[in-house]
Amino acid sequence: MNILIAEDEKSLRLALQDELQEAGYNVDVAPNGEEAIQKLGAQDFDLVVCDLVMDGAGGKEVLEYIKTNRPATSFVLMTAHATIQSAIEILKIGAVDYLRKPFEIEQLMGIIRQVKETIRLRKEQGETFEQWEGCRSFGNLIGRSKAMHESFDMAAIVANADSTVMIIGETGTGKNVMAEAIHYDSQRRNHPFIMVSCASLSRELLESELFGHEKGAFTGSIRQKKGRFELAHKGTLFLDEVDDIPMETQVRLLNFTQTGNFERVGGEATIHANVRIIAATKKDLVKQVDKGLFRQDLFYRLNVLQIRIPPLRERVGDIPLLVDHFLRKYSPERKLNVSPEIMDILKKHTWDGNVRELEHVIERLVLLNRDGTIERSALPLNIIDAAGRVPGFGWGQASLHEYLDQLEDRLLRDALAKCRGNKRDTAALLKIPLPTLKSKLLKFHLGKTEDPDQTDHPERRDQADPSESAAAAAS
Repeated sequence: MNILIAEDEKSLRLALQDELQEAGYNVDVAPNGEEAIQKLGAQDFDLVVCDLVMDGAGGKEVLEYIKTNRPATSFVLMTAHATIQSAIEILKIGAVDYLRKPFEIEQLMGIIRQVKETIRLRKEQGETFEQWEGCRSFGNLIGRSKAMHESFDMAAIVANADSTVMIIGETGTGKNVMAEAIHYDSQRRNHPFIMVSCASLSRELLESELFGHEKGAFTGSIRQKKGRFELAHKGTLFLDEVDDIPMETQVRLLNFTQTGNFERVGGEATIHANVRIIAATKKDLVKQVDKGLFRQDLFYRLNVLQIRIPPLRERVGDIPLLVDHFLRKYSPERKLNVSPEIMDILKKHTWDGNVRELEHVIERLVLLNRDGTIERSALPLNIIDAAGRVPGFGWGQASLHEYLDQLEDRLLRDALAKCRGNKRDTAALLKIPLPTLKSKLLKFHLGKTEDPDQTDHPERRDQADPSESAAAAAS
């Protein structure tokens, strides 16, 4: 990999160059943005690691040059001056990640490994890499939809903070995966990450699990037990299904979030623990507060930073990526492909169980495949049956715009399949101009489709489509 470091602080610039060269990378450096842009104009770089604020051109200007002139080059921002707003702005322009100074070299190495894997996939898959274009990842989460990118942007920002985080999402969206990724992207990564499912325990067991207990505190407590807060000292405690915490325990949890102090059940000694809390819920906690089921003051303490993970029905365009990801996971030695027919069925399913349900379906397809061919009959019947139905709107689950996008995406796919990929016939079937169809195919990332009219019908080659000619003249 060819890496360019643009940093005005000489000691940091040279230190990063030495570390990366020792790791086997080809590294060039620039003391400011203008020189970085000059070097980008003269040679190809796989990755640019750039400071945000430098004399003259800064990180934003370098990134804008890259997006226009070197779109295949990845960009990572370094800054000691980041605000949430400035970081989001840079990530939206196209940065793959950002590093808040001071940072450990392993953080940068982890980002470089991700970029290297992307390059490898691009070379291995060639044209099939198209479906991965625009895909980003955070930990083991992947997606190219706008909603997932927004979640990744916020996760990258909160990882570098030390405040409590609230992750909101339906069952199966990956809240625990997101929490773990935030921990391992934070400065606490070398300390414990501990998860507690608050829904599976009674009040007495939950308090013992969180705070520990002394010998004889209750029937069956034959020895002292350290709680999860104590065990997570200097690390992160993930409270899943936090909405299920009983009100009495909420009081103790509130006290801990304010002071970092607690007592074991049945104990009198005050114990201090330095723990970052990440909480998750599938419910609307504001409504829970209004109903008196969740303490308002605790909600404010836990909801300092919030990340929403969208349900799968709001990111239908991510399904091909996830399918490919899970095929690789469950069949690493065999090259298995899902036919367009099966992919279309998967896209029409409502996925109440979200990504977890999709993963289980792909695992089933891999196990039941014959001679490398995944058969339609291997799909669960409820998914096959649902493929022929138009889904209900689902009030409160998606906006009208998102729902209409999903319907338009499905109609385009059905029309293309009916016309065997012929764009001219598809446009005629849908009664829209051909340029409009092509624009919509780009919008929904439907990729390249065959145009049989360019090969099977030679007599059409000399017939210019009026709408295409007008569009070409205008451009």
